[in-house]
Order: sequence, then C-alpha cells, then structure tokens
Amino acid sequence: KQWYQRRVPITAGEENTADEVDITTKQTKSGGEHNKLHQMVKSQLIPRCKEVIEEYLKFLQVNHGKQVILPTSKAEGGINSQPTAKPKTTVNTIKKKMDEAVISAKPENVDFKRTDITLTDTFKCCLDDLFQCFVNPDKMRAYFNGAAEVDPRESGKFSLLGGAISGSFLEIQPSKSIQLHWRFQDWPADMHSSVTLTFKDTGTSTELSLNQVGVPQYSVEQIKSGWYKYYFNAIKMTFGYGSSTL
Repeated sequence: KQWYQRRVPITAGEENTADEVDITTKQTKSGGEHNKLHQMVKSQLIPRCKEVIEEYLKFLQVNHGKQVILPTSKAEGGINSQPTAKPKTTVNTIKKKMDEAVISAKPENVDFKRTDITLTDTFKCCLDDLFQCFVNPDKMRAYFNGAAEVDPRESGKFSLLGGAISGSFLEIQPSKSIQLHWRFQDWPADMHSSVTLTFKDTGTSTELSLNQVGVPQYSVEQIKSGWYKYYFNAIKMTFGYGSSTL
C-alpha cells in the first residue's frame, strides 16, 4: 500500500457549522487509475473529512464560544457564581482523528464503460422556434434562469448551470440538426460525449430526437433525467410549448 499525507487549510470558526464548509476536488490527470482515485476521494474521503471538521468545530464552540453566566439561586452562589465547568475535549484528540481521516476501504467499483442514450420528445411549436431554443443565447438564458453562457457557432463553446454542463458546437445545420461536444462536470477530466439533436416538423408540432454517444454507464440515468429537467421540460414551461414529460 502507498499512503499520502497532505495538509488542507480550512477557514472556519466556532460560529460555523460543518454544512457551511464546502470541500471540492479537481482531477488534474486522466486515465483509469486516476479516474478511480478521484471517485474514491469524492465518495469516501470527503464525507470522512466533514465528520472530523464537525467534531473540530464543536470543540471550538465548547472551548472558545461565548461564556454566558446565567442567574442562579442564592444557594448556588448567586448571579456572580462561575459557570459550570464544561467537559474538556483536547486538541490532541481532535488532531489524532484528523490524522486518521484516511481511506481504508477498497475503492468502489465505478463503471467507466461507455454507452449511448436516445431520447425523443414532442413540442407544440414550429420547428424554427424550437431550434432557436438550442442556439439563441437569450432563449437559453431564459429557461436556464440566466445560468447559460453560449457562443452559438461552430467551435463556439457553451457553459450551463455554473459549469455543470459544458462543451462546444461541432456543427449547426439551421432548422435541421445540431451536433455538440458535451460533458458533465462530474465526469473524469478526459471524458466527453457527442450529442446530435435532430428536428422534425410533424405538421402540428415539432419532434426532437436526441442521440448521445459515449456516456459513462454509471451516469446514464442522471443524464437522461437532466435532459428532461433542464432542457425539454424547462423549454416547455418557459415558452408554453406543451406539457412536461416525466
């Protein structure tokens, strides 16, 4: 086994809670082992660190929080009596637990196999109106509640939901199809998928077909749900293009 020790500075005081401490990770190298290590850090190390931080903050609150002297009965010494002594929690105990916050279990079996996603939905609008929902920055900001940075031209980049979704436009055929280089923030650093959006006028509505190639197996359901929640249903609700699809 190889063990690595790193110091992580944390700015927090007795007025804070563990929930207010945000721990994020960034994968700087790609490859199978690096991908597994990154997933292991997120699923095992970060939760353990938060447990230790919570205990440390409780220690600060006990030893450095405001001392309030409450009124007492005369039998107990009156209002000027000293506060009851609080249980001691030594710094060494906390430090020891922080030093022990390492991953001891085996990494979870993360499946990095790729698969494809195919989705179809219908919108009660003309084809051009729906097409604009995927290339017009103002329309995209409308249904993403402002969280959309879009450069709608071939090789132009996009970033949605604060960078949770990002990529670039590979090809735009007006009123026909859009091809995207698309990735989700939680995927390994070197992993992208290819998305093709195809638009079809049915006479009374517009049918949208989506084909996404190269989605990691473990992320399939999350990505499917995301397309409906953040794209399809959001477009319908924002512009009145039909009922939401579950």
